[in-house]
Amino acid sequence: MATIQALRLIKALVRLGWTLDRVAGSHHILTNPGRAPVTVPVKKGATLKEGTARSILRQAGIGEDEFFDAY
Repeated sequence: MATIQALRLIKALVRLGWTLDRVAGSHHILTNPGRAPVTVPVKKGATLKEGTARSILRQAGIGEDEFFDAY
């Protein structure tokens, strides 16, 4: 998996049906009915580490192929 910017990850999750519920400091919390909320840390101009991005996708129940189709 390539490096991913947090804001692009959030945009892809929104395209996949997630909604931005709230922002707490530098953390964006996205919700989807029937699923636990997913938190994405956002640091302006920085990219997410690969393990962090994979963990967010795993929590959201989204595979890499599905994610990159929406990315």
